[in-house]
Parts: sequence; structure tokens; C-alpha cells
Amino acid sequence: MWWREQDGETREAVRRLVDTGQLSFANGGWVMHDEAAAHFTGMVDQTALGHAWLSEHLGAVPTVGWQLDPFGHSAAQASLLGASAGFDALYFGRIDQRDLELRRASRRCEGVWTSSPSLGTGASVFWGLTGSCGGNYG
Repeated sequence: MWWREQDGETREAVRRLVDTGQLSFANGGWVMHDEAAAHFTGMVDQTALGHAWLSEHLGAVPTVGWQLDPFGHSAAQASLLGASAGFDALYFGRIDQRDLELRRASRRCEGVWTSSPSLGTGASVFWGLTGSCGGNYG
């Protein structure tokens, strides 16, 4: 892991960048899971592990989720890894091509995702597509 290979001076330089807001973290999970196929416990565990490491070593707490290249988004993504994980927003890099075309045409490339009515508005999270509604497509 990169962090372990760095000397104290480099680690302190990174901490200063985090402290001054020059370096921040999106998502912050240990890995980026595939929401369409992952079991929710794996989604939560890897996110909790990554957030714990960032907090312990850098004092960082991610507030924005970012999924670069998933193939689908389950309801668990919004309910467990949205507002419940401390995120203010989730951004997605790729969605189904037909869904993207429909969203572009109807100008619905961002919004508020309410994962479950039973959880109330406290579990809602802002979502958007990256790249000015282009996603990873351009």
C-alpha cells in the first residue's frame, strides 16, 4: 500500500493537504464495489473499512460518494451508502445507455434519491451523473 511506503515527511505533507482542503476523498471505500451484484454487507463493510482508515490516518471523512464504472445501482446504494454513510451526494459515472438517453432528453440527470419511504427524508441523498450529464460517455 502506498501509504506504508512513505516516510514521515511525505505522510505529514499529505496530512497538511487534507487539513487545508487541498486534498479530499470521494467515496472513500477500501474498494469500489459493483452495486448491481454485491451483497449489502460487502458494500457496507468495505466502505466502513475505508472510512475508518481515512479517519484514523488522515482525519478525513468523505461526504461525497462517487461510483466511476458500476453496472447498476441497487436501492441499498442510496439507503446504506448515501445519507446513512454521511454522504451529501452520490455521483455516477456510468448508467445504462438507454437510461442515459432518456435522462438527457428529459433533462433528469440529477435529483434527490429517496431510497425507501419507510426511512423518511433523512435517508435521501442528492445524486447526479458526472461529466455534465455525459457520464463516462463523453
